[in-house]
Amino acid sequence: MAGSDRPQAAPTDAAVFDLEQRRLTAALAGDGQAFAALVRPHLAVMYRVAGRWARRDDLAEDAVQESLQLAWQQLERYRPGTSMRAWLLAIASRRAWTLSRAEMRRRGREEASAAPEHPADPEEHARAAHTAAVIDSVLQTMPDKRRQAVILRLDGGLAHAEIAAALDSTEGSVRVLVHMALKQLRTALTAAAAAEETGK
Repeated sequence: MAGSDRPQAAPTDAAVFDLEQRRLTAALAGDGQAFAALVRPHLAVMYRVAGRWARRDDLAEDAVQESLQLAWQQLERYRPGTSMRAWLLAIASRRAWTLSRAEMRRRGREEASAAPEHPADPEEHARAAHTAAVIDSVLQTMPDKRRQAVILRLDGGLAHAEIAAALDSTEGSVRVLVHMALKQLRTALTAAAAAEETGK
């Protein structure tokens, strides 16, 4: 049949919004399948953001699962018309940070009484992990809101307005937070690279 092989037109923003609202309404009425369909488009970025906070795949997995449970339980707190992705990422980042801190405390207690472990190839391991370690270290020193803002921006890919909604802040404040965080990261990475060159 002529024309039957033509690609389907991409759904418009209005159609996507309407579908999300219908799924939201059904989920609020207790429809678990509608909730699963509502959050499914955002799972990949939830894992990415949780992974940045938790720094371990298993903790990121736990954080996302617990975040989905919280989102289901607190769905009535979501404000229709705002970004569902931003709302979910805010939950995921907070939960991943909580789990990460608990894990760091647990590991600290274990490592205090354990012999130090050395990677099989320390030089290669150090090169591969250097930049990530510097970034993680700097993120840990940031105030919570600044850290949340820059992670939601870089790993979550959210616009400043979406981050503002997720953090219950203003777009102007978020722009300042992200700018300060990026400046802090650039300074640390530049210093680390200079130190590495000096040490060669």
